[in-house]
Amino acid sequence: MTNTMFSGPLAQELTDFLEWRGGAGHGSRSILRQLQTFDRFTQVTVSSSRLIDETFARAWLASAPGRGNNTRRSRYFLLRRICFFLADRQPGTFLPTPALCPRHLPPSLPHIYNPDEIRRLLKAASNLRDWDCWHPCPIRSHTLHAILVLLVTSGLRISEALHLTVQDVDLNRGILAVRQTKFRKSRLVPVSSGTLDGLRRYAAIRFRGGVADSDAAFFISGRQRAYSYAMVSQLFHQIVATAGIGNTSGRRPRLHDMRHTFAVTRLLLWYRAGENVMARLPLLSTYLGHACISDTEVYLQATSELLTEANQRFHRFVADILPAGGEP
Repeated sequence: MTNTMFSGPLAQELTDFLEWRGGAGHGSRSILRQLQTFDRFTQVTVSSSRLIDETFARAWLASAPGRGNNTRRSRYFLLRRICFFLADRQPGTFLPTPALCPRHLPPSLPHIYNPDEIRRLLKAASNLRDWDCWHPCPIRSHTLHAILVLLVTSGLRISEALHLTVQDVDLNRGILAVRQTKFRKSRLVPVSSGTLDGLRRYAAIRFRGGVADSDAAFFISGRQRAYSYAMVSQLFHQIVATAGIGNTSGRRPRLHDMRHTFAVTRLLLWYRAGENVMARLPLLSTYLGHACISDTEVYLQATSELLTEANQRFHRFVADILPAGGEP
């Protein structure tokens, strides 16, 4: 494989490792991003001997602003895989021991956006400056607005939205083809009529002057290519600040919290409609692209509204069984 993705002192070794892992296809985008970060780190840290030693390992795993324990654990497991891969071809390569692995911390609770917060986010996205000195883009506000609408109404992962191509978005039937994402699964995702209208409005602006190649990104930056996650995340934090949305835990609300919000909202609507929620969960799991229902349970964050609906359903269920309808 000709190396075009890495430029550090271990460029060829990382290229071989990626090929051994299965290449840089749709299912390997996450590992490719991690390896590119690793490659940049080697450019300033690896010694002239081109060996990974304990000093390098500890620097790679060190804490840093914005790099929590769970991120460091992910870096540890990546480093361990790379080192064991290199050990045969580079004697003397350091092999990280479990003692270096940062301890696991439970993830922070997601921020469940309420309808007013969603409206404020969309308004702030619409008010983004399309032109500025660091990243000019004539349709930035339209692009970010359309992305946020899609995330909150479909539950897509942000990576899935950013990887959509022109041919993946069926603007006639309102169906998205989400290809080879997490768990190496592909699926068709129908969207609501309101979301489809929003995508059509964006497309009218996106394709002004002619329809792009079918393999081109549907959501584009000022450079006429797909937005990176880092750029969208940076713009989203700007949108959150403008909208004045905070989090009682002190953690900034995330893009991924929109996926949590979608799942919780769908569950709440089923409760209010009197649906058999447990029977509906497999449908939600399939729609979200999960390998099994247990993966979906992570998203079913208990909110006060959900608990109230569950409590009311319980009292209706036991009304004819317990005295006073189950009331204490």
